[in-house]
Amino acid sequence: MTERKHIVVIGGGIAGLSLASELARDNEVTILEAELQPGYHSTGRSAAVFVIPFVNDVVHRLSVASEQFFLEPPEGFNRLSQPLANVLVAEAEDADQVAAFLDTWSIRCPWLKRVTGAEIRDEVPILKKEIVCGAHDERSLGLDVHNIVEGHRRRLLERNGSVETRSQVTEISREAEGWRVVLDSGATLTCDVLVNAAGAWAGEIAELAGAGEILLRPKRRTGIIVDPGVDSSSWPMVHLASGDLYFKPEATMLMVSPADETDWIPCDAQPDEWDVAVGMDRLNRCITIDINRPERTWAGLRSFVADRAPVIGFDVRAPSFFWLAGFGGFGVQTSPAYSRMAAGMINGETLPDDLEALRELVAPDRPNLNGD
Repeated sequence: MTERKHIVVIGGGIAGLSLASELARDNEVTILEAELQPGYHSTGRSAAVFVIPFVNDVVHRLSVASEQFFLEPPEGFNRLSQPLANVLVAEAEDADQVAAFLDTWSIRCPWLKRVTGAEIRDEVPILKKEIVCGAHDERSLGLDVHNIVEGHRRRLLERNGSVETRSQVTEISREAEGWRVVLDSGATLTCDVLVNAAGAWAGEIAELAGAGEILLRPKRRTGIIVDPGVDSSSWPMVHLASGDLYFKPEATMLMVSPADETDWIPCDAQPDEWDVAVGMDRLNRCITIDINRPERTWAGLRSFVADRAPVIGFDVRAPSFFWLAGFGGFGVQTSPAYSRMAAGMINGETLPDDLEALRELVAPDRPNLNGD
């Protein structure tokens, strides 16, 4: 049995919540969340999908290790997913992008299937005839982010952990063998291990703690809800191979994004009218109906390091300071795997082989982390 520790997790998004709910089985755990509720920023504004052939090899392997959690949730979690096919589509000029995608992923994802434009329009009839081919992924999922967040929150509380909202960290200092954390309220906490799960603010938290410098790059992404005027509930998620648009069914509506990545600062991100207009224009260029106005818009931040793999592990400069950051647009879908991995590392446990193989690839001191 591992020695019981007091662990403070800074950040109540999916990264901090999922790790805290794992750690609370064997430790005293406190989450500090600056907002009124957990999951307010990137987590609550995600596209809410699970796609195995995604981003890069590290994200792919974390996703594979996470899939079963969403298909068969543990006790205490409500339904977390539903089938949602995903199709990459292309006009003739981008058909080579579909071929390249299949070349990259088909061996690891043998269920991927090349489809014709006609087959794609059988599923998504509003797409224009200029769409000539695609790659169909029948294994992707739609995720219920609310149920995922609430399940972890309940499990954390059942294990006697706590979530302190409206708790912004203003000072961090070393104390004996642990850490002293001061909040904007003046309250002070001490802990054995400090976890940096602060999302876009992770760089600021690391600076307060005197930890190593990791260049996290927050990028703003826009979300748009539109009414297609037809029943879209059975459609797959659609990604343009050009990389500049995706949309998916959202109840009776469509959730649309221009897939923008605007360099931004840590903040409560808001949509820009230009990005919304660009998204609407790109959507109308590839469909046969006119959708003239958005029903709702929002924006969120997706934070990356140079190699677009997450940062997971103890800092090399600041003892017992643990990084859990850099999850870009894949933090929700990989959370079951990385939370188990991070909990095992903090507890000093032996990791399963599939997660142990990733340790050096996500380490805070890995080569070229900052694009050097």
